[in-house]
Amino acid sequence: MFINKTGIASAVMLAMVTSASTFAAEKVPVIGVVAIDLQNSFFVRMRQAGDEAAKDYGVKVIWQGSEGSLEKEISNIENFVNQSVDVILVDPLDRAAIANAVQKAKAKNIPVVAMGNKVDGNWNYNTLYPDYSNMSTVARALGKKLDGKGEVALLIGGKGNYVSDTREKAFRDVMAKEFPGIKLVGVEATNWDSTRSSDAMQTWLSTYPNLKGVGCFADSICVAAKTIADANGRNISFASYEGDPEMFPYVSDGSNVVDVLNGASRVGYWNIAVAARLAKGAKYPTDLFMPTYFVTSDKTAAELKARGLSFPYITPAKAEVVAKDYRTEMAPSKPDSAMTVSEK
Repeated sequence: MFINKTGIASAVMLAMVTSASTFAAEKVPVIGVVAIDLQNSFFVRMRQAGDEAAKDYGVKVIWQGSEGSLEKEISNIENFVNQSVDVILVDPLDRAAIANAVQKAKAKNIPVVAMGNKVDGNWNYNTLYPDYSNMSTVARALGKKLDGKGEVALLIGGKGNYVSDTREKAFRDVMAKEFPGIKLVGVEATNWDSTRSSDAMQTWLSTYPNLKGVGCFADSICVAAKTIADANGRNISFASYEGDPEMFPYVSDGSNVVDVLNGASRVGYWNIAVAARLAKGAKYPTDLFMPTYFVTSDKTAAELKARGLSFPYITPAKAEVVAKDYRTEMAPSKPDSAMTVSEK
């Protein structure tokens, strides 16, 4: 019986090549996410939607919280580098301090995406929002609401964080240049901790009996501060950023003058979608920008217009719909170009 050994060898080789190709095709990209923390309500929603994106895009996501610790954040980045994940997403607590860890990822050709932030070195991708212009409008709305007079305070995240620094600068600039009759009496770094926000609000209420307004760089810390103000029977006007649903009732009743909708779920889904596309070969500019929306009530918008301020907005009811539409807005079927818009 004649056996064609050459044919058998070719068949075996073909099977091996086919098997290797199939394995390569089936390899699931792994994305490592380094969050500031995973307890804050914003980050909880962000993670939930990010997990939805992981399923839609066919990637595996590993989440690591840093509990507000810079040292732990750096350690988390380095651990993902050592694991050779396909893409690293990080929300930098301090853009300069984590630069060396990010460079380690660069040395291993692992793309890094700074979420809502930038990292010193200008190598990595940055998923950003038009923060300066948005927060300028937030400050302007608060100033107009107060008719250009009185004492205000500002709650921020932390120094060295790009988002917090940018929003703080915008708020300060507008108040100083456009509202000379308004005095900024306090700026408190909360480190994304609602307890610190509550404590700051309690101190301000005692120290500044004429405090009229509070600006917030994020809704999660703003809700905590407003709760303290309300409990003390103080009529304080707030203006905030992020678009958390807990803030919308206050936007509706006018006690929160304006909010900006990024939306935690939209942010979470968008970042995983971008990372998944990068892992699969998408080409992007260094800076990507997410579309955002001003949120206010029709009544407040009319009041501000009468005082000389108009801006495009959606109502809280509309914002609740937009905030939940991310799976359509950022679906895998959309082109890569749909993941970014021009900076305002």
